[in-house]
Order: sequence, then C-alpha cells, then structure tokens
Amino acid sequence: MSQNAPKSYKIWVVFLLFSGTFINAIDRASLSAAGPTMMKDLHFDPAVMGIILSAFFWPYALLNIPAGALSDKFGGKRVLGWAAIVWSFASAATGIAGSYFHVILARIGVGVGEAANFPVNAKIVNNTFQSQERGTAIGWYTAGLRLGYAACPLIMAYLLTHWGWRTAFIITGLGSLSWVALWYFTYKERPAENQQAPESAITKAPPVKIPWKELLQHRNVIGLVMCKFFQDYLFYLFVTWLPAYLIMARGFTIMKMGTYDSLMWLAGFAAQPLIGWFSDRMIINGVSVTLARKSLIVIMQLFAASVIAVGFIDDTMTAIWLLILCVACESASTSILWTTCTEVAPSYAAGTLAGIMNTAGAFAGMLAPIVTGMVLKITGSFQMALIFGGVMVACAALSMWFIVGELKPIRIEKYEQLAKEAPTSTFIGH
Repeated sequence: MSQNAPKSYKIWVVFLLFSGTFINAIDRASLSAAGPTMMKDLHFDPAVMGIILSAFFWPYALLNIPAGALSDKFGGKRVLGWAAIVWSFASAATGIAGSYFHVILARIGVGVGEAANFPVNAKIVNNTFQSQERGTAIGWYTAGLRLGYAACPLIMAYLLTHWGWRTAFIITGLGSLSWVALWYFTYKERPAENQQAPESAITKAPPVKIPWKELLQHRNVIGLVMCKFFQDYLFYLFVTWLPAYLIMARGFTIMKMGTYDSLMWLAGFAAQPLIGWFSDRMIINGVSVTLARKSLIVIMQLFAASVIAVGFIDDTMTAIWLLILCVACESASTSILWTTCTEVAPSYAAGTLAGIMNTAGAFAGMLAPIVTGMVLKITGSFQMALIFGGVMVACAALSMWFIVGELKPIRIEKYEQLAKEAPTSTFIGH
C-alpha cells in the first residue's frame, strides 16, 4: 500500500505538490498584482475589474468535480500534468490581451487548468499518507499556495516596474512550464494512487460511478462544503483585492504594495505547516481526530474574522499588522480544513469529495471579487467589503462546529464491496 511507502518517497511527493501549488499561486494571483496598472492602461473601472477577477472561477467552479473524478479514474500524474500545461499557457496569454474580452478568455483558461490542482492533491495525500501524517503533509503543500502569493507581488512589482504588465504575464506564465517537466520526469505514481484497472480487467468489469450526489446526503459533507464556501469568500477577497486595497485605500506605491502583500502571505505560509504539525501532534498525544481538527479550524477562523476591524483603523501600520494576523489565521484554517476532507473521504472517492469542496470554494471566488468591486464603486471605500468578509468567515466557524460531526470515513454500503474488489472495478465520478 502507498501509505506504507518509504519516507523519502513521501517527502518527495510533498515537495512536488508544494512546488506545483507554488507556481499555481503565482499564475492565479498575477492578475491581482497587476490589476491597478491594468485598470489605468485599459480603462477598467472597479466593477469591471471585479468581473475580470471573477472570470477565473467560472470554469474553476464547474470543473473541480470532473477533475477529481478524472484523478480517481486515471490517477494524478496525467491529470495534474496536463492541467498545469493549460494554466501556464493561458496565464502567458494574458500578456497579449488587447481588450476586456481577451483578458476574460485568458483568465477562463487559467481557471480550466487550475481546477485540477486541489482535488488531485487531496487524492494523492489520501492514498499516500496515514491519518496522523496528513495534517503535516497538507500543511506543507497548501503552504505552497501562500508562498506563491507571497512571491507573486514581489515578482510582479519588479516586472511591472521594469518591463510592464504584458511582459510580466508572459514571463511568469511560460516560466511555470519548468514545473511540468519536473512533475513528469520525477513523480512515480504508485498503483494505489491510480485506481484505473489494467486493460484486461476493464474489459471484464464496467466502470463504477462514484456517487457524488450520495456524498452530499451526508451531514459532514454538507458541513465541509458550507465551511469551505464561507471561508473562501474571505480568502478570495484577499487574493483578488488585497493589492488594490493597499494601493487605493492605503496609498502604497507598487513596490511598497509588493513588499507588504508579500509579508502577509509569508505569514500564511509559515502558519500552515505549523498548524498542521500541531494538529498531528495532538492526535499522537491522544486527542481525538475530531477535536484536533475541528477546534483548530474554528479558533483560526474566529481570529480571521477580526478583519472587520481593519476598515475602521486609521493608522496604516496597525491595519497592516492586523491584516497579517487575519491572513495567517485564514491560511492555517485552510490547511486543517483540507485535512478534514481526507479524514472523511472514502478512499475510492477522495478526489471526488475534494472536487465538491473546491467547487463550493470556487463559487465563493466568483462572488467575492464582484461584490467587492461593486461595493467599492458604490461607496468608494473597502470598509463594507471587509465587514462582509469577516461575517462570512465567522459563518464558516459556525458551520464547522455545529454541522460537521465526528470525523471518520464516510461509508456507502453498496460501494464498499466494489471498492474492496479494486482494481477489477474502475471508479469514476458523475
């Protein structure tokens, strides 16, 4: 079994997922860093920019479940490799966009590719790591997203200042292809991670559809989906509008924005593996899986809700330090939230369940940039947008504590025997 794989293999898997998520973040966040410059150059108002920032999430929301199902059928190597090629070229194409329509098309392409990242990662962790190892593993690879968000404003600020936004997108987009080569040549997928049957077995047994609609009948799945939606609203508010907030509301220059935006995401990067390790240590020391995961999620989300106060603070540096705390706590909560997914997912539907959760987050990603842009256009201030973000993450805490119950693998009896017979059956999503 893959869960008993050598430690060196597991470390390399974490590094590949970490580095892939890192370049994923740069291509995802590059538009946010370049947003204020593009708004001036292409004459976009805040409401229009909100729609453009939302475009990434249109295909991202639709394709998370199919991407998870494809990983359950074909394994992670092929699905994530091709997805990375798509998002890299699409991000580079933003640099040659000449209009609102062209920018939206490019962002849709990035969303198509990046939809595979977290469902595939969750499946690989579910099949490669034991329960007491997952918090640390997920903490590290999700930290790659925050480190990417930390690196992106610095990289983009430098490129914007010296070469302009078009060259910045081309360089960052095509540069991401280097990870694709690393993935294809060094990742060795093990049989337990690829539940596709051998060709001879497929001819004897038809594919078995993974019941994602039946998964949604379970209380824990509903709670996780709600928690993911509410929390990701604040997360994507940070991802899409934080650079503009620093420039438009706090008067930062592009380079100063890059520095402080990076500092916030560095705090998130540090928090994720630390909270994952701490949660795992709680389990090792006898705390139940349920309490070790749920309590930390709720505490971190309630700290993140203090973002409400940011809009009322006049002193810029006080507001910045509070934002650093909020980004760190939201990031820490995210890493444990993904760990809860691996705790409740049946092994034959790990990618599918992760896809369902990430779809909920993607709908929040559609909503957050549009609502923030409209509020900014109407009120001329970020204050109400920050209040709404804080309320949403507080609702995430309520969902986790009161709706999600004991964390244990979901069982759907009629599929249990089919799962035991794998690889003579092939599981796909529907």
